[in-house]
Amino acid sequence: MSPLTSLAVAACLAVSARSDHITVKDVAPAFPGIDTGLFDQAVGLAPAPGIQRIFRLPELRRLATRLNVSTEPITELCFERPIAPLAVERVRETLHRQLPDATIEVLEYSRLAVPEGELEFPLSGLHPLPSGGLWSGSVRYGVIHRFSVWARVKISTIESRVVATEDLKPGQVIDETKVRLEKREEFPAANIFVTAIEQAVGKVLERPAAAGTPLRSQWLAAPKDIARGDTVQVEVWSGRAHLKLPAVAEASGFVGQNIPVRNQDSKKRFWAVVVGKGQVSVGKEGQ
Repeated sequence: MSPLTSLAVAACLAVSARSDHITVKDVAPAFPGIDTGLFDQAVGLAPAPGIQRIFRLPELRRLATRLNVSTEPITELCFERPIAPLAVERVRETLHRQLPDATIEVLEYSRLAVPEGELEFPLSGLHPLPSGGLWSGSVRYGVIHRFSVWARVKISTIESRVVATEDLKPGQVIDETKVRLEKREEFPAANIFVTAIEQAVGKVLERPAAAGTPLRSQWLAAPKDIARGDTVQVEVWSGRAHLKLPAVAEASGFVGQNIPVRNQDSKKRFWAVVVGKGQVSVGKEGQ
């Protein structure tokens, strides 16, 4: 191997951060005068981060034959996807782009060398810890590849919280007198807490909440069209016969669901389809 070849292999060429392949354009230094019209053709996969991909002379000669290139390769080529440690300033800047109004202190972060690419820390990757939080992210490189990174942070921001104004019980329908909106300096928690009064009013609480407790989204549910114990209007259809009578719902349900109901006079229990608020039906019209 000539000194020129040794030098070329030792000094690896960088693979584009956005590419998954090595192209004819990349290997063109080995073929002076090669047709630029061939540049976009892929000749191999790009190496993984930190790994070298070396094109030896025999492989380059085979490549020249495949591409119908008459030029003899003059040097071997080495390619690599450059890697380097993250800078804390880059981590901090990326986090602040997600939460520009937050106070963020980076306590620790990934120390492994990462490939060139776009650093991302999505809000969905932020998770609370007993002290601070863990923010999972990635460096996006190539077409679909991601290199996982993380940062341990101390973070606070002004958050809206809907809190109970009194002790609330499960099954209770929330009205405006039972909640209030507060602004608090807290750890950000997207999609966990109720942040607007209208998100809570009219909903049913599925677990108890003491006065002053911020309401969580998963604690609330839409009220069912019929609640257990409601007096409902039953329409019974049988052929041409049509009968209406009152009954008591023995289960809750939404429109379209089957629930058991009990005749108030005969005490007979039967199943009916919920067709509206306080209304159920038996027979073909209700099916």
